[in-house]
Amino acid sequence: MLPDGQMQTARLTLRTVEDRDAAALVAGLGDIEVARWLSRVPFPYTLAEARRFIVWERSVRHEGEERVVAIEHDGDLAGIVSLRGRSAEPVLGYWLARRHWGRGLMTEAVGPILDLAFADPLVSGVRSGVFEGNERSLAIQKRYGFVVSGRSHVHNLALGRDLAHIDTHLTRARHKEQKR
Repeated sequence: MLPDGQMQTARLTLRTVEDRDAAALVAGLGDIEVARWLSRVPFPYTLAEARRFIVWERSVRHEGEERVVAIEHDGDLAGIVSLRGRSAEPVLGYWLARRHWGRGLMTEAVGPILDLAFADPLVSGVRSGVFEGNERSLAIQKRYGFVVSGRSHVHNLALGRDLAHIDTHLTRARHKEQKR
């Protein structure tokens, strides 16, 4: 489903981002322990930035260049998962507000988004990665069959510097194998 509909998992509603999410975006991304692991998020994260993000997301939603999905848990925005790029290998990104960590919510959210990516017959793989030290995020990717494909340095906007990054990749074949 998506971008205009929603998907349900056992505990989550995966849906489009809405105006009502602005305060929850600020609460989640305004936490340096969340923002420090994300490359494109400024810190501090303000309400004005959240509103700009919502307007931007709405403008690109129908172009398909970036698919941004709100993760709702018990009526609350818990985080975001996205696929960036209209290519044979889109890039998976995600974050979860700290109060939702440790409950398996992101693992539950990522699976349907990967299924959505591979529903496109032109997608041969999905790229992702983590900043060094983000073992929880790397574990989610490994669980879904991502393998380390290299190392790089990526600019971290919140910290204002380049950081060591672990690049990962999931092929269509590995995704299919994981689904068995």
